Amino acid sequence: MNEQNNGAAVRPRQPAELIDALLKLLAAPRQPDFYADYADLVQALCRTEAAMVVDASGLDMGAPAEQAPRLGYAGSAEDLQALAAQFTTARWQASGAQGYSHELYRKNDGLGAVMLLVRLLDAAPHALLLSLPERDRAHLKEALVRALLVKDLRASAPQAQAVSTLAAQPTGALLDMLGLATEVLQAPRFGAAALTLVNGAVRTLGLSQAVLCWRVAGVAQVLAISHIDKFEKTSRLVSALEAAATEVLSTDQVISLGQHQATPSAEDEGADQGYAAPARPPGHQALLDSLEGMHHVTSLPMRDGSGQAQAVLIAVSNNQPLPQDSVNQALLMLEMVYPRLADSRWRDANVFQRLRQSTLARLELYVGPGRPWLKFGTLFASVLLLVMLFVQVPYRVEASAQLITDSTRLLTSQNDGRLLDVLVDVGDTVKKGQPLAKLDTTDLQQQLAEVQSEIQRYASEEDKARAGGALAEMQVAQARRLQSEARLMRVAYFLQQARTEAPFDGVVVEGERRNLLGSSVKRGDKLFRIAQVRDLYVVLQVPEHAIRDLHSDAQAELLLLSQPDQPIRLKVSSFVPMAQVKGEEGNQFVLKAQILDPVAPWWRPGMTGLAKIDAGSRNISWVLFHRTIDKLRLWFWW
Repeated sequence: MNEQNNGAAVRPRQPAELIDALLKLLAAPRQPDFYADYADLVQALCRTEAAMVVDASGLDMGAPAEQAPRLGYAGSAEDLQALAAQFTTARWQASGAQGYSHELYRKNDGLGAVMLLVRLLDAAPHALLLSLPERDRAHLKEALVRALLVKDLRASAPQAQAVSTLAAQPTGALLDMLGLATEVLQAPRFGAAALTLVNGAVRTLGLSQAVLCWRVAGVAQVLAISHIDKFEKTSRLVSALEAAATEVLSTDQVISLGQHQATPSAEDEGADQGYAAPARPPGHQALLDSLEGMHHVTSLPMRDGSGQAQAVLIAVSNNQPLPQDSVNQALLMLEMVYPRLADSRWRDANVFQRLRQSTLARLELYVGPGRPWLKFGTLFASVLLLVMLFVQVPYRVEASAQLITDSTRLLTSQNDGRLLDVLVDVGDTVKKGQPLAKLDTTDLQQQLAEVQSEIQRYASEEDKARAGGALAEMQVAQARRLQSEARLMRVAYFLQQARTEAPFDGVVVEGERRNLLGSSVKRGDKLFRIAQVRDLYVVLQVPEHAIRDLHSDAQAELLLLSQPDQPIRLKVSSFVPMAQVKGEEGNQFVLKAQILDPVAPWWRPGMTGLAKIDAGSRNISWVLFHRTIDKLRLWFWW
C-alpha cells in the first residue's frame, strides 16, 4: 500500500473506506507489512505528504534517535528522508505530556513543512511521524484529531472498539464528529470553545440540551450551557447539574438515567473507559426531576492524560437515551478536545485565577480530590493545635528602657537677672570650663562704676582730713572707703558668676536654648544638666502582670529608638521592690540592668528604647493565651 510495495494495491480514498480498511488491518493477524499498510492508510486519512512509524523503545534506554528502526512509511523518498531527520530524543520526550508534539522544519528543497509526532498505543513505544506542507498549516489540528483517532493499535483497546462502532455508522455521522472536534480545537478562547462544544453536541447527537461542567476544588462547576450565553449560577437547575456532574467526577464513570430506571448505555469497557451506572444516582435523579419534559440524562466524563475525570458533558434528551455507539463516539471526541480545552482555560485565566487553579491542583495532589480546602484546613488546624500544645518557644517580657548615668551635675543660676546669651543646646558635647550661658550684666557694671567712684571720693576725704589733722574725720572717711571696697568685691563676684561654665567634660542632657534665651531667672533656677558618658546602665519598667515571670540575672536585649537595628545585650542586676504608678499603663516595676556590650560613642544618657527580657521557655498556647486566662480568672474567680 505504500512506496515500498511499488503500488501493488489500490488505496481507498473515501473516509469510510479508509476507516474500514484500518479496522480490518487491526483485526487481522499482524503481517510483516502491517506498519507499512498502517502508515499508508493514516497518510491518506490525515491528508499528509508523508507518514512513518518509528520504533522508539531504544530511546528510553539511551539509544540515539537516528538509530531507531523505521517500521513502515508512505510518501516520496525525499519527504521521508527529511521527516526521518526530524525524529530526535528531545522531540520524543516533549510528546510525553500530551501524547503528541509538532515542529516546523525545512526540507532539502528549502520549502517549509510541519512535523507532527503522535505516540501510538501499541505493545512497544512506537511513534507516528506525519509531514504537512507549511502552506497547509491551518489543517494541522484536523490532521491531529484524525491521527489521535487511530493511534490505538491494540486489538482490545476501547478506542479501537469505538472506531469499529463509528465505521458502522453512516459516513456523515463520523465526519460531523470530526468536524465538531476541529471546530473546538480551532476556537480562539476557552469560552468560545466551550459553547462550540455544547452547541455542537446538541446538533450532532440530536440532544435537547448539553452542559459542560469542570472540576473546581473537587466539585463540578457549570461553565457552559447550550444556546445560553449567560445563566444564573445560583439557580436550582444549575445546582442540580453540578450535583449530577460531581457524581460522575467521584465515580469516574458514565452515568445514564431514564425517567423510570437507571440503565447502562454500554458494557464494561476496561479500566481506561469504564461504563457503569449506579442504581438511581441521587444527583441525576434530582436533575431529571427538575427537568420538565426531559426523559433521559447521560453524563460523559472527560479525562486528562493520567486517566482522571476532570470535566463532564451532560447530555439531556426528551426522546430516547443516547445509543451505545453515540456514547463511544462522544467519548472519543471528548478525549481529543480535552487537552485543548484545559490549555485554553489556563491561558484565558488571569494571574489570580491561575494561582488559585495551581494551588487547588497541588492540594488535590496531596490531600486527594473533593473539598481540598476543607481537608487542608482540617489538617492544618490539627497540626497547628499539636504545635501549639507541645512545641516550646523562648518567652520574653517586653519593657520600656532608658539609658541612665549617675555622673551628672545640675547647673543653676547664681544671680537674679536675664539670660543675655545661651551658647549650647541639649545634646551638645562640652569641655571643662567652656562657657554655657551669660547673664545681662548692665546693672552690675553700673553698680561697679558707682562703687569705684565712692572709693575715690572717700579716699580724697581721708587724705584731706589727714592733712588738716582732723583725726576723727580721717577715721570716718577711712571706714567708708573700706565699706565701699567690700561692696566692690561683692559686685565683682556677681560679675564673675554671671557666666555659667561647664564643670567637666560631658554632654548637655537638659536645658534647651530656645527656652532659656532671653528669659528672666532668679537665683537657684535650674539652667542645665551636664552628664558624663560613663558608668551607663539601663532602667527597665516592667508591667505588673509580667513581673512574676522574671528572675535575677535574666538576660535581655535592648533596641534604642535611635538605632533599632543594633541590639544591645543586657543582664538584670537588681529589682526595685516597689511598684510605680504610670497613668493608664498601670503599675510598673523598675529593674536595673547592666550593659554587657561595649559603650558606643553615640550613646547618650536619657536615650529610650524597648527591651525584651528572657523568661524561660513556654509552649506556644501559653504564650498566646495566658493573659486572657488570667483575666478570666479575675472575672470569674477561678
